[in-house]
Amino acid sequence: HEYEFNVTDKFFESLDYSEIKQGNIIVKLVLLKQSTMMVLQFNISGTVNVNCDRCFGEFDLPISGDYKLIVKMGGYEVGDEDDDIISIAANEHELNISQFVYEYIMLSLPLKRVHPDDKDGNSTCDKEVLDKLNDYIVEEEEEDSKDPRWDGLKDIKLN
Repeated sequence: HEYEFNVTDKFFESLDYSEIKQGNIIVKLVLLKQSTMMVLQFNISGTVNVNCDRCFGEFDLPISGDYKLIVKMGGYEVGDEDDDIISIAANEHELNISQFVYEYIMLSLPLKRVHPDDKDGNSTCDKEVLDKLNDYIVEEEEEDSKDPRWDGLKDIKLN
């Protein structure tokens, strides 16, 4: 079975804990049903509105990713969960995948979220904020002012 979902701002607003409040994402789901399990293959693509880690300005970040979830039906380990494998009772007829969709969207985000560079390779971050941050940069101390207590460690030979 193949399904397609549009994940919009309403989805993120319904989650109290979501750090994303706006987005436009298409989730394509392929469900392979077998007698004792289901394999759900998610393809996620679209954009989310996030804050830049450098200047804290908002921008639309493109994301994409492919994920797989295995759902075991009826077993003794009902409720036992792993990262990619969950178990449900054999008499269950519904599966709420909203939490998994949210987690897969979050996994698609890069660790460092900054405005993309323009075509010339220049940052598109807010110039005023960057200039203000540059005022607070602390220059590194010179080598001579290091703590002399560590000088004894320079003589240790590691063989």
